[in-house]
This record gives sequence, structure tokens and C-alpha cells, in this order.
Amino acid sequence: MKTIGADARAPFAFRDGHIVVAVDLRAYRLAAVQKAAYRMAAKCTAVIGEIRDNSLDVTLAFPPATGEQAALEAARLFFQELLDQELREKVGEETASLRTLILAHAFSRARVPPRG
Repeated sequence: MKTIGADARAPFAFRDGHIVVAVDLRAYRLAAVQKAAYRMAAKCTAVIGEIRDNSLDVTLAFPPATGEQAALEAARLFFQELLDQELREKVGEETASLRTLILAHAFSRARVPPRG
């Protein structure tokens, strides 16, 4: 088992073609985890485990030819993508009412041709 960097407390390790990462659900929404997992599909398969005490294990399973450095880089990219997806979720939530207002205004001014 090898960890990232010299620190034995590194967040993940590559073993038997897998890396297991723990996601803190107090920092990231499940929807963001799912979207990040989907975005990583070209590099690995993300298997989402069950939620335990605000933590979610995600197993990143790599194709057999994947080397350790490539797998560790993919795990790092998973967390970058996870942050990106979490921020998108937050912005979407914060701007939902404004988007609804803009759409309502746009449709209130639209002319609908009569049927028939």
C-alpha cells in the first residue's frame, strides 16, 4: 500500500486496483458526489457505499492497466470535481428563486398564438 506524499496520514491509498475515499457529507451533498462520480467514468468506476455518521465511502475502481500514479491522480481529480459539483449545487440552490422569477417574467410577456 502506498500513500500520497510522505505523510502516512494521506487521504487515500492505491491497493488492488482500487482507491477508497471517505467523503464528509457535512461538506458535500450526495448529489455532488453522484455527479462527480459520473464525471470520472472515463477514468474509473466510482462505487458509492452507504452513509455512516455523515461519511460516505466511495471506491474508485480502475481498469487493470492503470498504474498507481495515474490512479492517485484520478483520486485527486475526483475531489476537484467533487468541489466543483458542490459549488454548482450551492449556486443552483441560491439562485433558484431568481431563475424562476426571470422565467416567469419572460413567459408573462410571450405571446401565445391561438390554437385552431
